[in-house]
Amino acid sequence: MQQSCEEKKHILLMFKNLDRQVTQNFEKRTGISLTRYEILYTLLKRGQLSQIELQYSLKIDQAAITRHLKLLEENNFVIRNRNKQNNREVIVEITDAGKNALEHCDLDRKQFFDDLFYECTEQEIQQLQTLVKKLLNNSEKLNG
Repeated sequence: MQQSCEEKKHILLMFKNLDRQVTQNFEKRTGISLTRYEILYTLLKRGQLSQIELQYSLKIDQAAITRHLKLLEENNFVIRNRNKQNNREVIVEITDAGKNALEHCDLDRKQFFDDLFYECTEQEIQQLQTLVKKLLNNSEKLNG
């Protein structure tokens, strides 16, 4: 059965609402935004990166990465320094305080995801993952 345009639009609006709620609830539970968590996690796993590499890795715009890094730096979670060989390049590194914040956040994050997927079977989670991957692939094709 073909879904009507209205039904598809409703599904996209549900995704948008879910994204907003998950983002807000994640920050309430963990004390850090999902994007800043992702920045710290990426730096922990990959080591120091240029601000541009980090921006491309997370697929966010320049203003957003700068804003998030400024907040993380104010909390002493990251250090930003100019590259000595290329003064235009900013190198970002996670600090011990950032690692500790990430560790604490991980405990709350696990409970958050358990609560979010409560009453979902493994099969339902797999189906959701498959559908979301298809939508992401189709969306990337739209970008050309």
